[in-house]
Amino acid sequence: MYDFDALANEVLRNKPEISRDSLMERVQEKKRTVGSGYLTDQGALFLIAGELGVSLQHMITADLTLKDLHIGANDITVVARVLAIYPVAEFKKKDGSGVGRYRRVSLFDRHGVGRLTIWEDNERAMRLDGVTVDSPVRVVSAYVKPGLDGKPNLNLGKRGRIEVITDPSVVSGLPQLSSLSKQLDAVQEGEVVFATDGVTMSESRRSTFTRRDDNSAGSLTQFDFKGQDEKTLRVVIWDAVDLPEVRQGVRMRVVYLRKKRGRQGEVELHGDSATSIQLIGDTGKTLKTEAPVVKVGEIVSHTATGGVSLEVMALSNGSAREVSLKDRSTARKGEVVLGDDTGEITAVSWNEASKMIEGIKVGETLRVIGATVQVSKMGVATIELNSSSKLERL
Repeated sequence: MYDFDALANEVLRNKPEISRDSLMERVQEKKRTVGSGYLTDQGALFLIAGELGVSLQHMITADLTLKDLHIGANDITVVARVLAIYPVAEFKKKDGSGVGRYRRVSLFDRHGVGRLTIWEDNERAMRLDGVTVDSPVRVVSAYVKPGLDGKPNLNLGKRGRIEVITDPSVVSGLPQLSSLSKQLDAVQEGEVVFATDGVTMSESRRSTFTRRDDNSAGSLTQFDFKGQDEKTLRVVIWDAVDLPEVRQGVRMRVVYLRKKRGRQGEVELHGDSATSIQLIGDTGKTLKTEAPVVKVGEIVSHTATGGVSLEVMALSNGSAREVSLKDRSTARKGEVVLGDDTGEITAVSWNEASKMIEGIKVGETLRVIGATVQVSKMGVATIELNSSSKLERL
C-alpha cells in the first residue's frame, strides 16, 4: 500500500503555502465530491497532487543501485526488487555470548543480484511486513560489509528499515522478475537459475526426513517440470517454505534454483528454503469472461488468485513505453495506478493491449473486466490486462 504520510509530506514540501490541516480537509472533500467506492485517503492525495502540479516522486539522489555498493559504505539507501527471501536463521556468536538471529534477502535490479542481511537488533525489519518476492523495495540506512565470498554485502541494523515502493515512477525503473527468466538449456551446470517458466509434468510430492548429523527435521518437495525449451527436468526443493501444492499441467515460474547433478548423474534443478513458485495459470484454459468482481483490497489480501474484474478510479495517467526484454528484443508496456476505497494497485499490459492503458486519464472511473492476477508465493503484485480483457469507462 502507499505510505500516506510520505505522500502528504511530499505535497507539503512542494507547496509550503498549504497547511497540513488544509491538505487533510482537501483529502476528505475530494473523497466526498468524487463519491464513495473509489478513493482511499492515499488515492485522493494522488488526485490533489496532480491538480497542484506536484509529482509524487520519491526517487531521490541518495537512492543507489546494486552496482553502486562498495565495502565500507554507511547510511546508504538502495532501491531494488526482491528475488528471494530466506526464513530467520541462527548463528553462534563469536564471543560465546549465545545465539544470534538474522535473515537473508536476495535483491535484483537491472545491474545484477545482491544480498541483504537483516540482523536481530531490527526485529521489525526482520518481519518483512508486506514484502514478497518481486516486491520493489527501498532499503534505508543500510551499510556494506564484505560477505563470505569477499563481495559487498548489504546489511540492515537497528537504524535501518525496508519499505515497499508504490510510486509508479520509481517502480517503472525496476525490471520485473519475469525479465530474469531463462530457458533451461541456456543454464550451465552449477549455475543459479534466478527464474524459469514452464509447465508441471507431475503433481508435487512432499516427504520428510531426519538428518543424521544433528537429528534435525528436513523436507523434500519434488515434481517434474518442462521448460520453454521443451526439456523436462526434475525439480527438487529442500526445506521448502509455504510452497503451494501444484497439479500436473500448471504453468508456473520457479524462482531461485541451481542446476546440478542428482544421485544417479541426471541433471536436476535444486532449490532451498528461499525457492518460490509463482502460479501463472493452467495450460489450455482461457480466462472466463464472467471473472468475479472484487475490491482492490481483496486482491492485496490474497483472496483473489485468477481472472478478476474491478470498478476503480485511475489515480495516474496511463502510459506506455518500449522496454528491453531478456532476449534483447523489445516490447511495449503500459502502466497505470488504479484504486478504490480499499486500496491501490498497478495495472500493466503488453504490446497491443497496452493501448487500453495508454489512453486512460487520471480521475476516470473504469470497469476492468477479466484482468489476470499475478501471483507470487506470498501474494499479488499487479494485475495484467491482456487481449482477453476489457476496459469500460463509467
